[in-house]
Amino acid sequence: MCAINDECTIESFWERRLVPESTMCDHGGAIVVNSDRHLNFRPFDPAKCELTEDRMRKARKCSFTTLNRDELTKLQDEQQSILHEDKKYSHDKIVKDAEKEEKARAGIRKLREVMIRTMLRARVEKDDALGFLDEEEEKGKSTGVYNSILMGPMFGAKLSESLISDLDVTDKAKVDDAPPHDALYCRRITAARSVVENHLFDVQDTSYVRKPDISKLVQQRDLSYRRRHKYSLRNLLTSRRFHLYKHRFANAQYKRQLYYPTLPQPTDTSDAGTEKERKRRHGHRFVIAADTQFGILMDGYAMENPNWTDEIEMSRRAVSKLNAMEGRERPLFVCVCGDLVDTESSFSGALASWKKVMEGWERTLVFEQQVKDFKRVWSRLDPDIGLVCLCGNHDVGNRPTRASIERWTKSLGDDYLAFWVNGTYNIAMNNCLFSNPTGAPDLFEEQLHWLEDRLIYAQKNNAAHIFVYSHFPWFLKHENETDAEVCTYSAAPKGWGPEGTMFPDNYFTIPIEERQIALLLFEKYGVTACFSGHFHQNVIAKSSWGMDMIVTGPLSMNLESGMSTELSKGEINGIGMRVVDVGEPGEFTHKWCLLDEDEANK
Repeated sequence: MCAINDECTIESFWERRLVPESTMCDHGGAIVVNSDRHLNFRPFDPAKCELTEDRMRKARKCSFTTLNRDELTKLQDEQQSILHEDKKYSHDKIVKDAEKEEKARAGIRKLREVMIRTMLRARVEKDDALGFLDEEEEKGKSTGVYNSILMGPMFGAKLSESLISDLDVTDKAKVDDAPPHDALYCRRITAARSVVENHLFDVQDTSYVRKPDISKLVQQRDLSYRRRHKYSLRNLLTSRRFHLYKHRFANAQYKRQLYYPTLPQPTDTSDAGTEKERKRRHGHRFVIAADTQFGILMDGYAMENPNWTDEIEMSRRAVSKLNAMEGRERPLFVCVCGDLVDTESSFSGALASWKKVMEGWERTLVFEQQVKDFKRVWSRLDPDIGLVCLCGNHDVGNRPTRASIERWTKSLGDDYLAFWVNGTYNIAMNNCLFSNPTGAPDLFEEQLHWLEDRLIYAQKNNAAHIFVYSHFPWFLKHENETDAEVCTYSAAPKGWGPEGTMFPDNYFTIPIEERQIALLLFEKYGVTACFSGHFHQNVIAKSSWGMDMIVTGPLSMNLESGMSTELSKGEINGIGMRVVDVGEPGEFTHKWCLLDEDEANK
């Protein structure tokens, strides 16, 4: 086989073996010439690389260079030598190779993900930051050319010869010693295996799971179909549900913007009287909630019937508390940072639960009911308080696809959008695609372009603050943290799942390379703070350039990390929401508020 230089750059590959463009091949895959060091890649089948005089003669006709007979003979001898060495394998070596092949077959899906991930990565130095204008425009000659890495081809990832072998690394020490981007490729495999090896729980064990009886849900659905009336337009427009939903969910989140009567947005023709202006000189308030996750409390239990009444009650109490706020304490909007429901079942290494033992149509039925219940509860938010809903991995999957995202947006609106509030620019993201973009790489790149465009827009229009909202935390301690640094686990409540259920804390953050792409943009355009959920506990952190990373605890079930005291900076973990008060440009404060006031006063 042909050895590939470690420092070759990759522009794109998918289900391909890699061979430099300068290495000319005939249709059978014979290697003909390797004349320069400019590397691109073509399909290559090593099983067809045996050289013959006839094929060499044909290949020479399509080559731009010629080889003398000595060079051809030397090349052929080298390949024959390799083939000869292959035949001298010992029996033990053959057995080991067979084992490696078996592992490779088991890891085919992971390899495909690695390939797409590598294609998507932009390995850039800070001096080559995203979005720089070209030299002519910097000199004042407006060329209209936008020289952004995001606008050009995806490039720059380095591939080591040990790429495939790294997928099978199980020794934690080997992962820690590997370069960050190589260690990243096997992070989920290693994390899942370490959990099993440490006897925390067996992700494949379904013995404790009892398939829920959804016959009542089926009956309710069938009954609703039979009772469905034909409403006149007048009846529809005067119905209570129409008025509750007309500025919520998909009716508010569309065209990548928030449309809400109390938060008017600028148009193409006018900014007057909109939230782009800083009209409230005393500042404003908004609230962050996360992980309402209707269904999570039945996730680990042997539960007979689908049941999320406890989660419904928590959300109802939260809505009541928000509606009770008055005066300057009243929020202009609430952002629920993902995991609204809990039916997505595409967790390859996740804790087995009722989702694992249900058919697809059954999970869809449960999902639809959970979404209906979520909308019924949160539509009771007073009409002068806006509502922004983001998707999480339990909504669209750990590996989101176009289908899973469209299922969510059909009910709840755009998965990412931006809007003005009192001179502050707010960017709501679907960063589940940053956690794993391989299921929808086109949507990942589309959102990346959009994100850069919105940040440029906010900076040009002198936004007092730029706030970013998402589901996954970008980091827990600092922006350059690796999996080796975040080596603790978070424990589930007693009785939830099999005994000893724990999750690696590094599972909850965005992988470092996708993280760096976003954080380069955040630093360049001056993002004030990022808000997220997903971790099911509080985290207060800050980047090296001063951007706040604030993770908000859940409105469902708490986890407890081995470093929760260090991460939360003294905040009491529990069930609650975060209140954020925004003042002058560059100034804001936030406070964690527990739903249970008695617990807060302890």
